[in-house]
Amino acid sequence: MLDFLAGTEVFGGLDRAALRELFVQLDPVHVAAGEVVPGAGALHLLAYGRLAVRSGSGTREVGPGEVVGATALLAEPPADTHVHAVRDSLVLRLGVAGFERVAAAHPASLLGLCRALLRADAGPAPASVPAEVPGTTVALLPAGTARVPDEVVAGLVAALGRALEVSSATVDAALGPGASGTEPADPRNGRLLAWLQRVEAAHRFVVYRADDGDTEWTRRCLRQADRVLLVARAGDDPAPGAAERALALVPGERRRDLVLLHPAGTAAPSGTAAWLANRGITRHHHVRHGDRYDVARVARFLSGTARGLVLAGGGVRGFAHLGVMRALEEAGIPVDAVGGASIGSLMAGFLAAGLDHGQRVRQACAAMVEQGSMVGFTPPFVAVSSGRKVTRLLREEPSFSGLIEDLWLPYFAVSASLSQAREVVHDSGPTWRAIRASIAIPGVYPPVHDGTQLLVDGGVMNNLPVDAMARVVGDGPIVAVNLQPTGSGRRPPAELDLAVSGWRVLASRLNPFTPRMRVPRIGDVVVRSMSLSTARLQRDRLGSRSIELLTPPVGRSGLLDFAAGPALVEPAYEYALEALAQSRAVSS
Repeated sequence: MLDFLAGTEVFGGLDRAALRELFVQLDPVHVAAGEVVPGAGALHLLAYGRLAVRSGSGTREVGPGEVVGATALLAEPPADTHVHAVRDSLVLRLGVAGFERVAAAHPASLLGLCRALLRADAGPAPASVPAEVPGTTVALLPAGTARVPDEVVAGLVAALGRALEVSSATVDAALGPGASGTEPADPRNGRLLAWLQRVEAAHRFVVYRADDGDTEWTRRCLRQADRVLLVARAGDDPAPGAAERALALVPGERRRDLVLLHPAGTAAPSGTAAWLANRGITRHHHVRHGDRYDVARVARFLSGTARGLVLAGGGVRGFAHLGVMRALEEAGIPVDAVGGASIGSLMAGFLAAGLDHGQRVRQACAAMVEQGSMVGFTPPFVAVSSGRKVTRLLREEPSFSGLIEDLWLPYFAVSASLSQAREVVHDSGPTWRAIRASIAIPGVYPPVHDGTQLLVDGGVMNNLPVDAMARVVGDGPIVAVNLQPTGSGRRPPAELDLAVSGWRVLASRLNPFTPRMRVPRIGDVVVRSMSLSTARLQRDRLGSRSIELLTPPVGRSGLLDFAAGPALVEPAYEYALEALAQSRAVSS
């Protein structure tokens, strides 16, 4: 126990004698899943389990070795803070009297201890929208009627690393027949809990495999779990199965993931929305039979190491995203979630749909190059384009014909609400419609009405939405692809009169004997203005966490000149290969 105390951030600065005195003053308190942690006005050090701390500013989770209520030892605790157990937990309580005894016996340690207490309660800021939280114990339950295949369990345990599967058979083999069915009120419960605590202490992850029905062991798995992973065969009846009934009977709020298993060779998932309905799922994952890469992706989400790819908007420059995605694949860098704004949302959709590099390039060229101009002009009462052509192309693109829920990778597109002056993150519903809203450049394409608000291009408010991705992957790594060119490669703008006649510009282009007037195109002005409006916010967001930022070469063509797009793919690929190699060399 002294080694455990010495390894905590709050008490790690104390010497051995002070730690022994501290240990004497700590009162162990067992808190069942869903119960409120008792004893306001005291510090609580979590020895085992997981807690949720709710306050007026949001919710955060606390893991073993972390504390809550530290400032209660120094001042009046906040009245609006509530702490409850996510799972069965053991907390070590230190009251004011015990703290004063430690301080009196070891006054030299007092100043450092007080500073540590203040830092601990400042902690990470609670999130109004919870981010992805890693779990060290996972309850694996069958959803629907089919049992969880053994190969899925084995693959997940192997992918997690330093992990152990614990089933009712495992417990019965270690503690005797029927031990797994021990109820909480049974006198033998303490022996079972002690064994499970030793198992968890010896492994980085423990996968508790529930029974196929609502048994005492299934409920035990839920009480021990930081997160719940439901597993089902995608083609089965999505009605809740027997084991799922235990979810409503065991207290506690745990994040729930859903894994849908598909036959090998499945082209695209379908019917996901029916599985998600009324299950309170935090995140879902599509896994093809025998595909270890899909299983590894699930493991990375569970362990908090999932990697997100964020693609910025920028018109034709978006073709550079195709080169970057190819470089990531060839470098063996997995992408577990993808999202973007404007043209970035479109290119991200190709990746989320499972297309390889050749398919992505062909589909992008077919939609944006071979069909001619993406901007079909119309009398500009709402926009210079009717949006009919781009809407048709998106609806007819096979990769975007289904729902976002049915894409292979977690995906989002960002748009901006004109009606409510806020950013909108689309992570469910028709894929094509989300992209259509995200690329609705103001003045170029008409806004999209979603039933309650008017939506325009996501670049208006967040052209590189790394913060939206952080809510998907939590503390996992993020690769962000920026399409703003560096200053050294920019061509100086041509001089303009304060008044520019469109008729004169048109005449200069029609008359071969008249010098062509160099003026910025209206689409370029709009797209560049959007990116400028979010440039400072983008810098602030990039500086708030560790992000691998890639800025590929994007050429000098007009931002809506999509015929120039394919030429950007190869330079971006070569740039990204070199940048990724240098990044790996530095990190190693």
